[in-house]
Amino acid sequence: MAGWMPSKRTRAQLEERRLAALEWINAGQHKHQEIADHFGISLRTVETWKERLKKQGHWSATVSTGRPRQMTEEQREQLRALLQEGPRAHGFADPTWTTPRVREVLGLLGIWHHRDHVRKVLHGLGWTPQKPESRALERDEKRVMTWVETVRPEVEKKGGPGDHAGLSR
Repeated sequence: MAGWMPSKRTRAQLEERRLAALEWINAGQHKHQEIADHFGISLRTVETWKERLKKQGHWSATVSTGRPRQMTEEQREQLRALLQEGPRAHGFADPTWTTPRVREVLGLLGIWHHRDHVRKVLHGLGWTPQKPESRALERDEKRVMTWVETVRPEVEKKGGPGDHAGLSR
């Protein structure tokens, strides 16, 4: 009987198992049930593999094409153009693309993806996740630099308990 096996195997693991089973089938020294038990497959699978080997003379893996794309190449280009316009062009308050916003823009093309799938669509277009800067809009960079150059050195010179607390370069 087969030992512990993962609940889900990769395509490479499945192919490795098929090739190992092929050797056992070709050797002809094991009963079908022994092969099934050893490789953790059904008896019917062993028989199917043996029939396929007999008919084709070789044993190739089945190809899984996956689910067909929902978007055409033309729609992908339209989405790319819409995203390049920026969020404000589509009525959003700030210049940040979020997955719900991109999902709304996809809706303009008649395509509805689950919000978790939108990131895959964006990745396919070459977009990467970005984190917006978390700075106050009212921040005055000139005043910050003035403080860093004048006040901070004085605070650091004073020293004492809690020296440099909260100050980092």
